[in-house]
Amino acid sequence: MKNKNTVVVGIFVFSCLLLFAVGLFLIGNSNQLFTRSFELYAEFSRITGIVKGGKVRVAGMDAGTVTSIEIPSRPEAKFRVHFRIIESLHPIVRQDSVASIQTDGLLGNKYLQIDTGTSEQPVAQNKSKIGATEPFDWGNLADEISGAVKQVNVILAGAKEQLTTTLLQIEDVSRSANLMIKGATPKVQSILVSADRISANLGEILDGVEQGEGAVGAMFKDQEMQASVKRSVKKAENVVDQIGESASGARKIVDRVEASDIVPEVEKTVKNLQQITVQLKAAVEKFQGAPGEGGVSETLQRTLAGANEAMSDLSDNTEALKHNFFFRGFFKRRGFYDLGALTTAEYKKAGFAKGFKKYRVWIDSADLYVVGVDGSETLSANGKLMLDKAMTEALRFPRNGPLMIEGFPGAGSSSQQYLQARQRAMQVERYLIARFKLRPAYVGVVSMSAEADSGSGGRLKEGVGIVSFYK
Repeated sequence: MKNKNTVVVGIFVFSCLLLFAVGLFLIGNSNQLFTRSFELYAEFSRITGIVKGGKVRVAGMDAGTVTSIEIPSRPEAKFRVHFRIIESLHPIVRQDSVASIQTDGLLGNKYLQIDTGTSEQPVAQNKSKIGATEPFDWGNLADEISGAVKQVNVILAGAKEQLTTTLLQIEDVSRSANLMIKGATPKVQSILVSADRISANLGEILDGVEQGEGAVGAMFKDQEMQASVKRSVKKAENVVDQIGESASGARKIVDRVEASDIVPEVEKTVKNLQQITVQLKAAVEKFQGAPGEGGVSETLQRTLAGANEAMSDLSDNTEALKHNFFFRGFFKRRGFYDLGALTTAEYKKAGFAKGFKKYRVWIDSADLYVVGVDGSETLSANGKLMLDKAMTEALRFPRNGPLMIEGFPGAGSSSQQYLQARQRAMQVERYLIARFKLRPAYVGVVSMSAEADSGSGGRLKEGVGIVSFYK
């Protein structure tokens, strides 16, 4: 008996050691610890989430891991990231290969991407350095755009204030010129009238002098009278000079307006706006990036592709988990795995929702839908009221089972009947889920085949059946 126990203990210990060795081998193999590899390093100003043991990919293929990260000794130095790559990918890793930090799928894990080099360059040597591109920083782009927008706002505010001030100055000058002209007009007119009179009087006097008329000739021969006439002529000349000065002042005002800095300032503002537009365009182009240059657009596309792949894998994993030994009991007790994948034949089997009771409501299509000019059917207002009433009755029972929407078609080919029945059922499904906040996983649609309505002379049943399964 003692020997038997010893043998059992020995077998148990040996089995544990064997399992440990197999697990160690599998872990080491998954991390490529037993594969020949070569080492390289690259330098980055920011490592944005890269850690020791992180993934390394060459042209998208898992190729190795990050072995160590050297922290810089001074602020202007860079992080040195050491990594190893399996030997089988050595021929495509050249001296002009470039390392970059990328994001992996939805989880946001960072990995090191190594782009393949060109055939003109030699193969990268072991423990040598390759080029690196700094990771894109969303914060820097946001700061650049924010700064550009602020600069545009400041320029626009300054230009608006300057234009407002200039327009006010022009308005003041114009108002002053108008007032001056209005004030001078009567005086000028009076002067011109006086000048006309003086000219006429002088003409008469000269004619009298030339004709030798005594009284007038005697007056002009008088020295005192001549001096008086000279003074009058001088005054007339002064008046003409004042008119000229007034016209010259008005011209100076116009020249001042023309020589002001309004036009150059406006041109300068327009040039600043053009410069800001170019900066914004450059920022957008930097954001988009050219295809094949690792721009944000390309990164987003790769991220979306990875997200799509991850969601597809997650769907497969959860579907496999449903059929797992530890979880399938729940789905078997529930009576179904996935209502979205349920076929009409599976629904009609006696094993579907076994052990559940049924509450069924029938609504005719004539009461439920309104037909458009193109023949399409949509839920009518009366139909929605009937669905609300039917669902209110169904909710009196426990909601621990599936709710099935059965669609029944009219006449037509088999494909037409299937599509019409499914379309009717799906419209009701969407309305009930949105209206009553139902769990989509417990609501399903099924396309039923055409059936004759008993008691109606062979007319086909057309409409929707709502079946609530409960315990």
